[in-house]
Amino acid sequence: MDLSAQPELPENSPAGAEAKDPFLAALGERTRALRARRGMTRKSLAKAAEVSERHLANVEMGVGNASVQFLRQLALALDCSLAELVGDESASSPEWLMIREILRGRSETELAEARASLVTMFGAPASDAARRQRIALIGLRGAGKSSLGRAAAERAGLRFVELDQRVEEVAGMPLADVFTLHGEAWYRRLEREALEKLVADRRPLVVATGGGIVVAADTYELLRRHFVTIWLEATPEDHWNRVVEQGDGRPMQGQPAAMARLREILAERAPLYGLAHHTVDTSALGLAKSREKVEAIVRAAASH
Repeated sequence: MDLSAQPELPENSPAGAEAKDPFLAALGERTRALRARRGMTRKSLAKAAEVSERHLANVEMGVGNASVQFLRQLALALDCSLAELVGDESASSPEWLMIREILRGRSETELAEARASLVTMFGAPASDAARRQRIALIGLRGAGKSSLGRAAAERAGLRFVELDQRVEEVAGMPLADVFTLHGEAWYRRLEREALEKLVADRRPLVVATGGGIVVAADTYELLRRHFVTIWLEATPEDHWNRVVEQGDGRPMQGQPAAMARLREILAERAPLYGLAHHTVDTSALGLAKSREKVEAIVRAAASH
């Protein structure tokens, strides 16, 4: 049932011929991008969101003025926050729209290369000496960032920091409540601010980051500019089993397709994780040898 109760534009509607409203055009771009990222057709998204496929098409073309309820249904079906779907109207300038048009339909690898090129052109990377003594571990939940990172930091005599703990301290609430009460957009803002404080601190350290930091392009580039990054790679099964072994049964509660979604997320993010300066395949090496390899990278960095 379509709860949006929005009129549909006829195919010969003059609205389609007029200049698109920048906000609606940007909304259409984001909707298409999120749908493509999840491998959904327009028809499958309309069915999952229980909305009219025709009205969804109008929205994606930037000529459909959707209700809040309609957008909420789309966000739920796309597994994103309403804020992520709606975005920021300030980012709807002609320049940003042109950039989005150029990048539309590109693969994750091409997008990652584009971000790296922009950083090379406009970013001011930290000196190699400063970056070498600052190490960041990235990867999905269950990769071993906390255990391997803490052990490596202790062996090298460095501080160890959990970036998500810094987010919780600033927010004054557990991470789960940050997402539930305020959404992913607010979490990403706090994550960025926490990382900026570590960058400004300049002292050597090892930091374990959140699993999704790579999808926040500007935050991930900041991390790569100022830290030696290590991707702790693992198979979906190992990610799953390690989380369960830690006593957290939430991954499978009420989610029969959780493993399939985990595989999708890992596949989507692998090109971004692959931009790290080092990769440690924890599934192939085992945790003991992975610990040795991580410690060797950290020791080498700390010795400079």
